[in-house]
Amino acid sequence: MHKLFENSGWLLIDKLSKLFPGIIIMALIARHLGPEEFGIWNYALALTTIIGSVAILGMDKLAVKELINNEQKQGTIVATVILMRIVAGALCMAVSTGIVLLTEKHRQLYLYCTIFSALIILLQSFDVLDYFYQVKNNVKRVIIPKVAVFLAFCGIKLLIIYFDGTLITFLWASVIELVVTYFIIVVVYISGNTHVFTWRIDTALAQTLLVQSWPLMLSNLVVVLFMKIDLVLLETLANPAELGKYVGAARISELWYAIPTVISVAILPGLIQKKKISRQAYLLMLEKWLRLSFWLSIAIALVVTSTAHIIIPFLYGPGYVAASWMLMIHIWAGIPVFLSIVMVQYLFVEGEYKIYLYGNLSGLVVNAGINFFLIPLYGGTGAAIATVAAYTTVYGMLLLLDKSGQGYLLTQKMFHPLLVFSDIKQVYNSLRIFTTNLVTLNQKHYTK
Repeated sequence: MHKLFENSGWLLIDKLSKLFPGIIIMALIARHLGPEEFGIWNYALALTTIIGSVAILGMDKLAVKELINNEQKQGTIVATVILMRIVAGALCMAVSTGIVLLTEKHRQLYLYCTIFSALIILLQSFDVLDYFYQVKNNVKRVIIPKVAVFLAFCGIKLLIIYFDGTLITFLWASVIELVVTYFIIVVVYISGNTHVFTWRIDTALAQTLLVQSWPLMLSNLVVVLFMKIDLVLLETLANPAELGKYVGAARISELWYAIPTVISVAILPGLIQKKKISRQAYLLMLEKWLRLSFWLSIAIALVVTSTAHIIIPFLYGPGYVAASWMLMIHIWAGIPVFLSIVMVQYLFVEGEYKIYLYGNLSGLVVNAGINFFLIPLYGGTGAAIATVAAYTTVYGMLLLLDKSGQGYLLTQKMFHPLLVFSDIKQVYNSLRIFTTNLVTLNQKHYTK
């Protein structure tokens, strides 16, 4: 139990420590580069992320399962999966580069951005070591170097801005950041696992994993397409400058998604425990969490909508003023996002995993369809409208496909604003208990 609490605590530290430095550095880079170059970079990132989602090979789940079930073969599993990811990443890199060369993206900057972005996908093959430490319930060994290197490179990127660096310089910095990060993680892994020098590649295991990975690969592709298709379509149907402005607005809007994500990490263990003790108490906890998420997301949307015309010029400069309207619309996607995070946790606890995939598939169809229609007319504003519609569709499908009808009943009960104050107290107590348990267990662990 100690390790589980400690792992959750480190995951929270990882998210929170990168949150605000990340948005500030991103805004300064966007301001420095201008909408067009910032848009080209984000087009390349979106394209390689979509194609690179296949390169993960579903190993974020399959590798963890194999590492748990075959403790004696963990070194072989790690080596085999890393090689599989590298080969898949190289193929995805070739495909991404080929797409840019075969389309109208004749400018060298598109090609450079795509190659560097694809290199990031290739380097992320070493995320397999994250899975190893997840199984060992010792994620701090990868989170500490990741956070340390991230913060160090935030400083380096500030220096690049100060010395008027080009986009190519930022591309190099991003790749070098990952190289340094994974080099440290590999060194940490080797220092604690001397058997690494006896690694071997198990081709039979690779074939087995590859056969099992197809459903997970398709699932990952659907989710990433749903989240990134608007960026690719904006560049294709409008222009990179419009994409740059839209990304600036979307990043501020999506910043708030960290709140329900962090809460879900902290609350999930308690949710599972509540269900074991009493289903009524478990459903009551979900009801309170859903209601709090609803009213909190509305409050955030109202505040950001009323201040968007101040936030955008302040963070990004006059070149991004048009993004204010995009932010005013995009921020309202936060309501279905907040609610969907609660509902996905509910479906996870209930074992209804496929519903999440179907929900994202419906969101993808709606997102792509509306974007094809609205982007030529309204540019980034049309993409923001499509995002709100798509996430609303996802939440609606999660409710519709939940055969128990419990999600619908919980949704009906979230419209009572007067109950929010007691809900805040409930969530606060849950987080306080989580933090207290984490600190207590750490104290016991280090005093042994």
